[in-house]
Amino acid sequence: MADANPLIASDSSTQMPRGLNALVVDPDPISRFRMKAALRGTDMVDSVSEMSSAAGIPKFLAERSVSVILIDQNPGEGEVYDIVQHVRQQPGGAKTQWVLISDQLNEETIARGRQAGVNGFIPKPFDIRGVETALKNAMSAPLPSPVKGVPDALRETLKKLRLVSLFSGFTDQELVRLLKICKIKNVAAGTYIFHEGEPGYDLYVVVSGKIDIKKTINGEVRTLVSMGSGDCFGEMAIISDEPRFADAVVASDCSMIEVNETVVNSNEDMLSLKLVRQIAILLAKKLRAR
Repeated sequence: MADANPLIASDSSTQMPRGLNALVVDPDPISRFRMKAALRGTDMVDSVSEMSSAAGIPKFLAERSVSVILIDQNPGEGEVYDIVQHVRQQPGGAKTQWVLISDQLNEETIARGRQAGVNGFIPKPFDIRGVETALKNAMSAPLPSPVKGVPDALRETLKKLRLVSLFSGFTDQELVRLLKICKIKNVAAGTYIFHEGEPGYDLYVVVSGKIDIKKTINGEVRTLVSMGSGDCFGEMAIISDEPRFADAVVASDCSMIEVNETVVNSNEDMLSLKLVRQIAILLAKKLRAR
């Protein structure tokens, strides 16, 4: 029999799991109380613990055995998908199933959840039947493949990248993948990255060095802004599909990441969707700063 939400299928032939130790993670105390009551109303759960912050999950798992974690889509800090992937790398996290609780449950939410390692989904407002279905789906699914760790040689690079606002919300695995599909360029002082009026196919993130954005106004070349480590430029041409507004010239020897528009505009790729979101936030901040 299908679940009330058509996006979530359930196999009624699967035997109901029993003896589960559940952990509810939600910053809202009322939502936590309701979920705990719903869990205790099923015959599947032996014990229920609760937590208001996802930050304490790794320590909790190191001390206790947890069958399933039920986490709200808005956990209060960070993005829930990143939290799931991070916890799955910690001791005890690889053998725990996940259920996502959401008031905006749609195909994208479910796809991103499954990619992170979530196997059960509960739409809000929820009832005992919906909770049982989600637990059944989660516990009957095989455990997600372990999240591969990042080589130590890359960790320092990833730390630096995470200081860049454009990449601040990315997991280690996403950053490693981004580095594989983007170009890292070392450019000497005096080199033009692009000229005013040219079509724009790439955006750039400064890792080190300095970039000057210059424009000729009334016959005079003026420096509009200087870009340093962590700054992003060239994104407007990609978003608006218009020619470059100004010149970009290397003021001091520079290392940068070049992100092609095909990476940004691949709407079926979760990494691309995340990039678009971060670019939108970046543009909003720039507009507010004017």
